[in-house]
Amino acid sequence: MNIFKEHYADYISKGYSVIPDKYGNKLPAIKSWSYYCFRPPTQEDLDQWSTIGDTNISVCMGRASNIVALDIDETRQDILDLVMPILPPSPVVKIGAKGETRFYRYMGEGSQTLVFNGQMVMEILSDNKKTTLPPSLHPSGVLYKWQGKGLLDVSVSSLPLLPPALFAHVESKLRLKFPDVQDHGGHKLESGRNNTLSSLCGTLIAEGTPIDEALKRLIEFDVANNKPPLFTDPEEQRHTESITNALKFYSNHLESINTRRYRDNKTYELPRLNIAPMGKERAMEQPKNPNKLELPLAQGVIRTIQQNILDNSWVKQPALAFSATLALMSTLVSRKLMFAGISPNLYILNVAPSGSGKDAPQQMVKKFLINIGAENLLGAGDYVSDASLMDSLGHSPVRLDIMDEAGGILRAITSGKSEYNGKMADILAELFTSSSSKFLGRATAEGIKGACFRPNVIILASTTPTGVTEGLTTKAIEKGLMGRFLIFKGDYNAPATRLRNMPELDEQTCNILRYWSAYKPKEDMLIGGLTQAVTYLKVTPQGEEALDDMFSYFDKMRLEEASTSPIIPIIARLYQQAIKITILHSVSRVGMGEPIIDVADIEFARLTVLYYLATIREVVGNYVFDTPRERAMARVMTIARDNGFISQREMSKLLRSHTRNEREQIMQDLLEGGDVIQDTTTGTTVYRIPERRTHEQ
Repeated sequence: MNIFKEHYADYISKGYSVIPDKYGNKLPAIKSWSYYCFRPPTQEDLDQWSTIGDTNISVCMGRASNIVALDIDETRQDILDLVMPILPPSPVVKIGAKGETRFYRYMGEGSQTLVFNGQMVMEILSDNKKTTLPPSLHPSGVLYKWQGKGLLDVSVSSLPLLPPALFAHVESKLRLKFPDVQDHGGHKLESGRNNTLSSLCGTLIAEGTPIDEALKRLIEFDVANNKPPLFTDPEEQRHTESITNALKFYSNHLESINTRRYRDNKTYELPRLNIAPMGKERAMEQPKNPNKLELPLAQGVIRTIQQNILDNSWVKQPALAFSATLALMSTLVSRKLMFAGISPNLYILNVAPSGSGKDAPQQMVKKFLINIGAENLLGAGDYVSDASLMDSLGHSPVRLDIMDEAGGILRAITSGKSEYNGKMADILAELFTSSSSKFLGRATAEGIKGACFRPNVIILASTTPTGVTEGLTTKAIEKGLMGRFLIFKGDYNAPATRLRNMPELDEQTCNILRYWSAYKPKEDMLIGGLTQAVTYLKVTPQGEEALDDMFSYFDKMRLEEASTSPIIPIIARLYQQAIKITILHSVSRVGMGEPIIDVADIEFARLTVLYYLATIREVVGNYVFDTPRERAMARVMTIARDNGFISQREMSKLLRSHTRNEREQIMQDLLEGGDVIQDTTTGTTVYRIPERRTHEQ
């Protein structure tokens, strides 16, 4: 009977890595079978194995199948009476000729054996181990069977975890119950200090236990169960300071785990600090002080590039260096990676006064692309027509458009005073949402131009506060285009510093950028009837839970926002923006190789869009107005804030389109509202921002 051929498809579809065994035997029917404990078989493997003949079927344990098993072979009743009540239950239990095998969720455990008085008691089956599955035939002639539910009846995520250091706990019980056996030479428990502590350490890392708590538990377990304790044993350690030795032990295990994960292109296990994890354990909350804006700290190359931009800037603008780095990463991986049906293309607008250093991050991004040989990705510095925006997409579907002083473009796009302007706004909005579908282009006398599958145009633009005031209205935001822009605000009072050197980006980071510039995904996705080259990223189970929480969090925010709020269109797109940033951070964290999205990526994205949301609330409140009078007052305030004051002559010139009575009323409103104060101490009338207002800004 070819049991493998009959059942493998069901197991593969559930995510298990299965192989054929010889029929009526526990021996594998293929060579190098342990390889499939780390990689699932390919369809070619499965087709080939289906022709072997009579077979059993086995599941490979450990990381490929994401399960481990506890194989209980003990037959001595006195030991079973002691051990069985200690062992954790599982909804999935396999019965063979004797004993039983219980299945659990894999959390990095190693395979381990417990022997007592010369006989096997039980074994943890993990990496490099397999176990035969029902309805295979046992060598004794008995068919394996499930006791209740089988692996196909449950999801892996619903399986329980093995408790940490289970064997050490069983060992201590056996020592107490059978002290005489322990005293006789040649018979001892074979779990050992290193094995039991390694098992506990792996579980603590996998569960995300904070480092200080993990070290405390390792030391407590060592003292309670080992004589002498490993961490203070002078024959094992150079010194006997337990906390230092436990930290070294923990670090070595973390390094080993991440070495395997790097080899397998999987997400790293990160050392946890004593902070509550994101997910079901902690409801997502707004920052305690929403007026205090703090940029999230990225892992990997995003942080390195951001710092290099700052090191090369006369005026340090962390928010603008941060946004420029996101634009760079977006340019390198857009159209290559997708997740949740979303491609990571971004529209970014930086806002800062003239002379405050907003140009440096843009120039550094150009430099990075040129240095890695990817200058072909640099696109337009201005949009002179809708044709110039569209027609190059066919041969350059991915490009970064860097635009300095974009206030004029904003005015043209959002003014709606001509058919051309309206088309420009519509095209940009459509391009943003066409990054994972097809852009239809425009009809001309020569035919359709600009049609393109999955165009990914990335925009990195900058403007002044005045440019925002003159170029944006709340109606433009409500229309939708500006709701697609991530807006970052520079520090208006940042001092300039003399640069003593201009450090280059380190070679390792440059190599990572080159890797993604040259990255070629497989053609495995059908879009618009054509097979497209794209890598669709995977996510860890913990990441799935975090995504659910983040979606609910942003949707609740949308529902609770006032119906008259001008930023509702922005809030409605926060989850989409967060997914884009999640992809970018997963790439940053892993460096080279296909990333797997994890909680750290989702948390970084969540904090980034919350930072952006706080910024857009401030920008809309201070600079975006609909009536001419509101805009006039905002222009006066902007100049007074940027220059420290505005003279009466400047004010009259700025408001020359208003009547004298209107100008007087505007200034009266500003004075009565405490927005400006009149200063005549110099003999010339000027208007200044009060000290209180300066601090608030």
